[in-house]
Amino acid sequence: MPTVTNGTHVESPVKDHSQNAHDEDEDRREQERPADVKEDMRQMGQRQRVTMILNSSEFRDELEAIITDALKHGPHPASLIALQQISELLLPHTSRWTTVSSLSRAGGSVIVPINDIRGVDSTSYSKSERLLRCKVASLYRLVDLFGWSQGIYNHITVRVNQEQEHFLINPFGMMYHEVTGSTLVKVDIAGNIVDPGSTTYGINRAGYTLHSAIHKARPDIKCIVHLHTPAVAAVSAMKCGLLPLSQDALFCGKISYHDYRGILIEDDVKKLLVEDLGPINKVMILRNHGFVACGETIEEAWKYAFNVINACEVQVRAAPMGIDQLYLPSVEQQKRIADVLQGNINEATDDKKWKIGELEFECLMRILDNAGFRTGYVYRQPLIRTLDKTATFKDIEIPPAASSATSFIDGGQTHPEAYSPSRQAQRTTEWRNSPNAYLKQEIEETGTQHPKKVTKVNWM
Repeated sequence: MPTVTNGTHVESPVKDHSQNAHDEDEDRREQERPADVKEDMRQMGQRQRVTMILNSSEFRDELEAIITDALKHGPHPASLIALQQISELLLPHTSRWTTVSSLSRAGGSVIVPINDIRGVDSTSYSKSERLLRCKVASLYRLVDLFGWSQGIYNHITVRVNQEQEHFLINPFGMMYHEVTGSTLVKVDIAGNIVDPGSTTYGINRAGYTLHSAIHKARPDIKCIVHLHTPAVAAVSAMKCGLLPLSQDALFCGKISYHDYRGILIEDDVKKLLVEDLGPINKVMILRNHGFVACGETIEEAWKYAFNVINACEVQVRAAPMGIDQLYLPSVEQQKRIADVLQGNINEATDDKKWKIGELEFECLMRILDNAGFRTGYVYRQPLIRTLDKTATFKDIEIPPAASSATSFIDGGQTHPEAYSPSRQAQRTTEWRNSPNAYLKQEIEETGTQHPKKVTKVNWM
């Protein structure tokens, strides 16, 4: 209550004492509050700030201005540019490949999501084609992140179906790190565009000629990867070709060779190309050019391309010592090692049989998804192990792995939550009501004139 002294109002100190007591209670409750509750409150505060930004009129005005400007300008699809600029506002600027340090070739940039088939675009494709588009676009990103792409050149084609002979290829004019699921172009065996995708670009008909010739002659091949990295180009110019110097080279099996005859646009050249590849080989070295890796699946073609490039890197580094100074295994050893490598790939893992390259490709998709690429890949093997819900577990079977409360022995400060009366009472209640099964009996002693009752506990 305020008092009057010499005509001056003076506040009573009762209010200050009550305020201090209230602050002390708040501090005590804050100390006793569990860590998970504190984390939930912190996240709630962050969500409130995000909600405030999203609901602000300034943010909406700036977002509408960006989308309107993107719809009016630029040769690229408006939806893609608008999505990129929205991501620049909402997402941090990160490297396009931050998980594997040896592959971090690009500077800070905004990640363009691979799975961008949304809304009306999703109704234009079947579910299987949507998944296939995302997987092919993910393969383009892997080639770029490994540093194997050369601008807008080189191509990867995938057969969509066997009935209509339709294929997916990248639009000629986009870099590999720009390729998404919706930007891929669907063509027929003759190179005629069936679906242009979400871009205004066409295809490289001269580059597609190589792919169409192989797809037409080899119906068993679904995916073709055509690259010419410096190491592969160097090995393709050697008369000895790719030597069996490493396991990567032995994994590729029998390799075909095709002499360089310029751009593949003539029918006789395409016929020679198909004859050089043969009916069963999956890898072909193009002399003074590059290589072609084929596969019955996208994962198999990726695996062959990965091994060919690694094998060429090994040979280029070993070549300065002299080809005659290199040790080469015998033909029998080469065949035996190749059979062992192929057998290891096809082994079953946890009741799942993996084909060539599938296990490695799924690992790479997990890396891309963790980096924010949003591949849209459907995983066969879940990363997190789930416990059997039908099994019954007792608390005594699974002891705690760690505790947030410290001890004086640790040399640190003891958490006040550990010895608070309310916490001790809660632990006692939890222990008394725990689902541990036991049998408590009172039995009398034997062999004495005055037996006493003894309590015996039998754990079930």
